Amino acid sequence: MASPAGSSANYLRRLSRTYTTGGALPTEVLDNEIVPSCLAEVVPILRVANEIEAQNPRVAFLCRFHAFEKAHKLDPNSTNRGVRQFKTTLLKRLERENEATIAARKMESDAKEVQHFYQTYYENYVKPLDATKQADRVQLAEAYQTAGVLFEVLCAVTR
Repeated sequence: MASPAGSSANYLRRLSRTYTTGGALPTEVLDNEIVPSCLAEVVPILRVANEIEAQNPRVAFLCRFHAFEKAHKLDPNSTNRGVRQFKTTLLKRLERENEATIAARKMESDAKEVQHFYQTYYENYVKPLDATKQADRVQLAEAYQTAGVLFEVLCAVTR
């Protein structure tokens, strides 16, 4: 009879082997908890991408693409722990989602798509939240952080 510790170790080994052998990866892999600590700067970008995915998949894709570019600039050789796996997983997701999100694009270019979404988000969400006297400061801070990330992505796309 196998010990519980042995079966747990075997399960973890199989799970990590699934990731390295190209097995099916769950979408939760891109949640903030698994982003390597040396790439902490991309966490807000990925949070915004997950947050706006249902509203505009193309802008969420562009946020993830910007996060990938930023991760590559932070660690171009993928030398830190977990960076290579993170970047590979993110790149596979980007490749998988590119064509579908281009087809769903509402504007004629990515820059215009991000700009339109940013302006709409700011006008319909940030301004009304900021105008209320009893605005929830946490919610307002999150709205400004999201707007800041969208602006950063807009600047990256228009370069």
